[in-house]
Amino acid sequence: MSNSIERIHLTVDGSTFALGPLEGLDDLRAQVLRAARAGGGFLNVTVDGGQRLSFFVTTTTSIVIAVATVPLSADTADGRDLQQAPGIHRDYSDGDIPFDVI
Repeated sequence: MSNSIERIHLTVDGSTFALGPLEGLDDLRAQVLRAARAGGGFLNVTVDGGQRLSFFVTTTTSIVIAVATVPLSADTADGRDLQQAPGIHRDYSDGDIPFDVI
């Protein structure tokens, strides 16, 4: 099992979006190239929260695709240590665990 994942960030005309884990670099590149070669077309992506976005891409659209390799810890899928995640308090002395802590 891999100890890291690739996270893709897409910047379109200055606005950056963290893409969902199923978005692939090769597919994004192919969509951008097709749209640019055709003189215009849609780039369809799913962002990290599940929202689907469509961008109309032309030869003048500024697009940056950034890929970062993120190490994973054994505790979390996003690589953050649960003990240091901001905003989460862990006083479960009564044995009750909130739904948002997995």
